[in-house]
Amino acid sequence: MTDTTHHLLGGRYRLLEMIGTGGMGRVWRAHDQLLLRDVAVKEITVASTALLAAQTMREARAAARLDHPGVVQVFDVVWQHDRSWIVMEYVNSRSLHEVVRTDGPRAPREVARIGVQVLAALRAAHSAGVLHRDVKPHNVLLGPDGRVVLSDFGLATIGEQDGGVDPRLGSPHYIAPERLGPAVAGPPADLFSLGATLYAAVEGRAPFARGDVDASLRALLDDPPDPPRRAGPLSGIILGLLAKDPADRPHAAETESVLRAVVAGHNPPWRGRAAVPPPPSRRPPGRRYVVAGIAAALLATGGAGAYAAGAHRPPPQPSAILRPSGPSVAPSVAPADRCGFGVDAEPVVAATTGVPAGLPKGWIWFRDPTGFSLALPAGWQRSTTGNEVCFGDPAGRRAFTVNMIAVVTRQPLAYWQNREKAELAAGALPGYRRISMGVLLFKRGAADWEYTYRPDSDTTVHVRRLLAAVSGSRSYLLRWTAGDPDWTSGLGQQRQLMDLFASAP
Repeated sequence: MTDTTHHLLGGRYRLLEMIGTGGMGRVWRAHDQLLLRDVAVKEITVASTALLAAQTMREARAAARLDHPGVVQVFDVVWQHDRSWIVMEYVNSRSLHEVVRTDGPRAPREVARIGVQVLAALRAAHSAGVLHRDVKPHNVLLGPDGRVVLSDFGLATIGEQDGGVDPRLGSPHYIAPERLGPAVAGPPADLFSLGATLYAAVEGRAPFARGDVDASLRALLDDPPDPPRRAGPLSGIILGLLAKDPADRPHAAETESVLRAVVAGHNPPWRGRAAVPPPPSRRPPGRRYVVAGIAAALLATGGAGAYAAGAHRPPPQPSAILRPSGPSVAPSVAPADRCGFGVDAEPVVAATTGVPAGLPKGWIWFRDPTGFSLALPAGWQRSTTGNEVCFGDPAGRRAFTVNMIAVVTRQPLAYWQNREKAELAAGALPGYRRISMGVLLFKRGAADWEYTYRPDSDTTVHVRRLLAAVSGSRSYLLRWTAGDPDWTSGLGQQRQLMDLFASAP
């Protein structure tokens, strides 16, 4: 920004000093020359687009509709210098994150007092139909007079109209497990994040903190929270809020009752609800939720910190890698989706140097001349069409396509949503049935789309497509295709292909 401290923003706000920074913006203390008061101005530091403008207005409207002392008030929105600016109440404060980092973990009674006020702000938001979606210590402001304020409604949703907000956004250390899957997350997701925030305040670390984000997400999805050691009377309610199943978490009223009791010096137990196991159900053929997945392979390409995620515990995975079906079996993949055979098919030649350790038995490591590497079952064949490289088993029953493209987007879910609309409008997917569509928590963004369609009355094709960015200027479109009858039996091969895919160094 060029010398904005000497110009008025929106004709009335003079920027005085920068008081905070974040991934997409900076926060300034400013002076309102019209009303003669200090304000806080959030500067969105990426160039404004129609989508970003909509997101800015979402944040402003979500906070502006809340009249509560525990929520930062929004006064104005300004577009200037090709950027968006949100003008807010100035709160002389430090964040809970900063307090814990500089002064150390807080005592349980102090944390309970903070929790009561944050919970009051959340209850006001939920009553107004607003979900915060990013409750964390960084967004809890502590004033010198004891005031506690919840800030940054940048990921908030308002009723059904904002259901398309990208669920991958938000801190992975405080996000609720259900927000990582396709299901709609409600107020219990904010309560989970409140529990994680209280845990961090009293313990000095997040409840699922590990050495990297990848490991933290595995713990979030699969492990209980680390046992609290300093929480004392807060232990029960915090662990209750951190339950994986939203139905097992205490309601807001119960949480407030326990927190107020701790503030009063009591030690109220909260033992949680009796767990009633759900009736057994058949595992759906939809998407699997993996955390290691392509993330582990992309680490070799400079995609450090990439991570995938999903809802709750992953379903069991097939332990055996299936051998390709014999050539006498009729192909079950539609002709347009088969690959790896035909006039331009060529055998896949195994690399002899630089082969990663631990490949599945009967698999080879292949370096494609277009610049990526991957593991394949021996005997598969390769063909190309345009900028797509396609690998298929000799029987034509399964295919894996790699498309290196220039599409890198901060909204990978929106990419698939638009593709779905376009392909349906074009009639490209007769008999279409969506199975799942959701975001995978990769560092640079990823999402997948799984569906079936019927190219003719006798064939049902099952497809999973994934968009994954591996750098600021390069991404891959991956597609696994099989006949619907072969889908479940081919999950082992799909898992290996997706997990072992990597760009060449």
